[in-house]
Amino acid sequence: MLKVIAKVVERSNFSIQCRLCGSITNVSKVQSLSEIPTDEPVAEIQTRVLRVAIIGMPNAGKSTLINQIMDRKVCATSEKVHTTRTKARAIFTEDDAQIIFVDTPGLVNEKEQKIYNLQKAFIRDGKSVSREADIIGVVHDVANTWTRERLDIKVIKLLEYNKSKPSFLVFNKVDVLKSKRKLLELTRQITENCVNGEPIPGGKPVKPKNSDDKGWPFFQEIFMVSALTGDGLEDIKKYLLNSAKRGKWIFPEKTWTDQISETVILNTVKATLLNFLPQEIPYQLTPLIEYLNVDQNDVITTVVIVQCPSARIAKLIAGAADGRLRQITDTVRIDLQDAFHNYVKIKIVLEPSPNDQK
Repeated sequence: MLKVIAKVVERSNFSIQCRLCGSITNVSKVQSLSEIPTDEPVAEIQTRVLRVAIIGMPNAGKSTLINQIMDRKVCATSEKVHTTRTKARAIFTEDDAQIIFVDTPGLVNEKEQKIYNLQKAFIRDGKSVSREADIIGVVHDVANTWTRERLDIKVIKLLEYNKSKPSFLVFNKVDVLKSKRKLLELTRQITENCVNGEPIPGGKPVKPKNSDDKGWPFFQEIFMVSALTGDGLEDIKKYLLNSAKRGKWIFPEKTWTDQISETVILNTVKATLLNFLPQEIPYQLTPLIEYLNVDQNDVITTVVIVQCPSARIAKLIAGAADGRLRQITDTVRIDLQDAFHNYVKIKIVLEPSPNDQK
């Protein structure tokens, strides 16, 4: 009887799958199916699955890495920190394997959360995501001269919290670092010259010179990539596909994100505003979807209202003769077409606050 109930729940969740992005509105019920016992032997399951938590410091390139592997812009990206505000799943399915990436906000402490007025998810999501993952990937920015020689203590703590799980290290933006000798030196420092707890052949473990320069000696694999250009990402994809274990897929085959279409659109608008606007202005804006329609060919037509704190800021965003607004709209349209793999028609309207007296 229990097995029959489980199948009914599974079908009811799949019936509300989004036609555009394949997302499931009630994801938690679908995930909980793996906890319901069935009589089906593991040997008879023909599919494989792997849940991957991608963690790292703000602006390390986590979202860009996932997008390149997925070959579609699932996660919103910008040049500013804290573009990713909450965790989002990207689902990559190839042959019999399903890889579920969880993109998390950059790890911050409570002080940084208050300074940048960030949601509590920035502190909470890292630990919750790593807890549900099968494997943890750390993205480390080697182009940042201030932080590249050590792993941040928040990353170390998260790895220690999940020491029983396999982990891998991704050195990102290696195309910016011209010196191969420096890259080798960073590898020794960040890994303490160890792989999976054992000294790298021909070398000895490297102990940090002081307590601030900490590494992690238990990474199983180390990758050198440029997430922006895609160099080196094929090796990560192969590694993850080979790491997938026998198990039922959590999402239907054509699903590529757990976000609903409206969320994908709004996050893309927010990320584009971050790129185009200076300083704190984009953080004061609130995009809202006024209209959304999907025709029989899955072509999207949408109108997005961007609420501005004042008419002056609305004029600043629009630019001379609305030139900047057209650039923003064109960029959003291209990014959304890259996400949905279909045509998108979008209009962005700037709306000053009704409380503005100027």
